[in-house]
Amino acid sequence: MLELRKYINITDDIFVIRNLIGALLQGIGVAYLIPVLITWIYREEMQYVYYFVIPGLACILFGAWLARHSEHIEDVNLRQAMISAAFVWLFASFVSVVPFMRIAGMGFVDSYFESMSAWTGTGLTMMRNLESYPHIILFWRAWMQWLGGIGIVLVALTILIRPGVAAARLYRAEARSERILPNLANTSKIIFRIYAVLTVVGVYLYYINGMGLFDAVIHSMTGLGTGGMSSHDLSIGFFNSLSIEAVTIFLMIMGATNFTVHYKMFKEKSLVPFFRDIQVKYMFFFLTPVIALIGYGLMVYNGLTIGESFREAVFHAVSAITCTGFSISDLSQYPELAKLLIGFLMVVGGGAGSTAGGIKLIRITLTFQSLKWTIQQAILPKGAVIKRKIGDYIFTEEDMQEVLGFTMTYIAFLLIGTVWVMLRVGASLADAFFEVASAQGNVGLSVGITSPGLPLDVKVLLILHMWIGRLEIFSTLVFIFGVLLMVPRIVERE
Repeated sequence: MLELRKYINITDDIFVIRNLIGALLQGIGVAYLIPVLITWIYREEMQYVYYFVIPGLACILFGAWLARHSEHIEDVNLRQAMISAAFVWLFASFVSVVPFMRIAGMGFVDSYFESMSAWTGTGLTMMRNLESYPHIILFWRAWMQWLGGIGIVLVALTILIRPGVAAARLYRAEARSERILPNLANTSKIIFRIYAVLTVVGVYLYYINGMGLFDAVIHSMTGLGTGGMSSHDLSIGFFNSLSIEAVTIFLMIMGATNFTVHYKMFKEKSLVPFFRDIQVKYMFFFLTPVIALIGYGLMVYNGLTIGESFREAVFHAVSAITCTGFSISDLSQYPELAKLLIGFLMVVGGGAGSTAGGIKLIRITLTFQSLKWTIQQAILPKGAVIKRKIGDYIFTEEDMQEVLGFTMTYIAFLLIGTVWVMLRVGASLADAFFEVASAQGNVGLSVGITSPGLPLDVKVLLILHMWIGRLEIFSTLVFIFGVLLMVPRIVERE
């Protein structure tokens, strides 16, 4: 740690990070004000406006004060961007607890859990009897998930931050690297527009299939944002409608598809780019056998009919691999094998460059392909060139190392969390793995472990898994080590 301090200018780090955080907090403040608009429809909820306006204005003012020297924000390295992005997710969840504490009457830890779950697009919840809550707080949860799906940083890039080095570094710090257009600002705007259009399409499809307008808005936002928070305790199962489930599957898959693919589909006015994408192909490659096994298990062990078993298997498998978290039945009653298979899909996750979580399809694919390339390298003559290509993606040796390192680290955190939950709540291996995989993959499916009655340390553990999973681990590790380096310097100043 002492050696690192020789190569890092802590004073510059603090200055730059403060300005980056300030710019991002202004975006969060603006987001805080949007739920107030629904009081035009639900006028009886005007009494709750203060719990959004006051924190929102406070974030804007505090952010403006922190970013008062933002002319220097372009001089940013990746470490500083990672620390800023990781901190903002923690702080956004912190400042977002006010409505939960004041309107829902929840304690601070449960409120923070709810905020982190919403911002990270996870969907695990501490709230019960959702139908009894005011519309404004249900919209707040969905709104956070919608914004969290494309990322706090991406929202800020679209609205506030000037294009340049700082914007690009923040973009990477949120585990995003895809660029639809060469210019990052234009890429951000394109993604935002596609996201907004698909959300409106989702609202329309839900509405014409019998869902009320408010529910349609909520479920379209959380479906496309692969967040999965619902306005009903029974989630999509509340509606008991095959057509609504079909619309939900469509939105979940769209949310878990790389935005570059969406752009190509819009530009070419064709579905060909979707079916040509390598990540989409592997999504269905993983889904097909898992759906068959889950469906068979539900018929044999749960006594469901063929139609019922495969209806549930398809919906929950798609919900898991897209990291959305919607459900149509009680997963705690599923066979152990079905829970493990769904957990596997939650670990795999959706496409890179989408709103989904998990390890990501391209990384899983590359991990398997690397074994084939290693065998080829051993068999072929010395000096033979092996083209490391999957679909349209070409990978270097450095990419391989990053993917394998990330995958191993992801699994290590997953195993640590699973063991902790098993020991603390007495859950079975399948249940503990399922719940931790859901938190770390930012999914939201639950077998019933997540509840207000959880021990404090387990709630904190799941919060950390949600945070780590959303930023894909490395940014959070850089943040932790960065803070450890900064604290002694700050203390020395005092």
